Amino acid sequence: MGFDVLIRRGEPVPFGSDCGLPWGDPGFSRRMLREHLSQLHDRGSRRFEIVDQQVAWIHQVVLRGEPGRVLDLGCGPGLYTSRLARLGHQCTGLDIAPAAIDFAKREAEESGLDCTYERVDLRSATLGQGFDAVLMVFGEFNSLPPTDAESLLHRVGSALSRSGRLLLELQFYDYVRALGQEGSNWAIQPAGVFSDFPHLVLQESHWHADAEATTQRYMVLTDESVPEIYSHTTRAYSDGELDEMLSGAGLTIAGRYESLSGDSGTEAELFGLVAEPLSEIEDPCD
Repeated sequence: MGFDVLIRRGEPVPFGSDCGLPWGDPGFSRRMLREHLSQLHDRGSRRFEIVDQQVAWIHQVVLRGEPGRVLDLGCGPGLYTSRLARLGHQCTGLDIAPAAIDFAKREAEESGLDCTYERVDLRSATLGQGFDAVLMVFGEFNSLPPTDAESLLHRVGSALSRSGRLLLELQFYDYVRALGQEGSNWAIQPAGVFSDFPHLVLQESHWHADAEATTQRYMVLTDESVPEIYSHTTRAYSDGELDEMLSGAGLTIAGRYESLSGDSGTEAELFGLVAEPLSEIEDPCD
């Protein structure tokens, strides 16, 4: 049955060459879109009622209640950008998932929204300039290899206007570490992101103390002879490390928030950081 691929598997390497979910694969992307739009859970994306609350908070706190240019990194199906556009903002969304980008483009066209979407890999994408806000929510920053995360922050620093703001929603260090210490489990799924048909998912988690990262590995068994293996690494960042990375990109932390909706404690695994260009903080005339 090809189970030797499971029996002989080695320890996962954080951000290794075989690491990463197939976000750009059309089939995986189509199934992931189904999770983004589901109102039964908050896994692919939050439920719409929570997104509505967070968008209202972003409009008031990050964008100061004034229309501006917004860049959403890892925009998915445009849940945030479409709502921000309805509040008067001009939005650009970037994502690697084809189904999500196609969905966002259709909604923008059908609703006449001031939104532009592009399918790109954030690790190398050109971001543009003059944005009043750059968003990266739902812990996506933690899924980037550290070198790519630093590169992205430098590009964000160049993409922001002089008074622009970056909103990062990050996973707590302790939460990422706890994920890696969960051990192993299995579940039978009638359908999911890995398959449209019934399948068995064996999941194992590893905390890499030296790399300060968790790798979750998924072994998927269908009626095919060889199981498929996927893995995903999440990097944990200390407050000091985040401050240093932002400073290196010409940014400084202007605010830390337990929630992006003003409702403290609703999501214990995530918190928000708002950062601004150093010149915005240091110039007394602003």
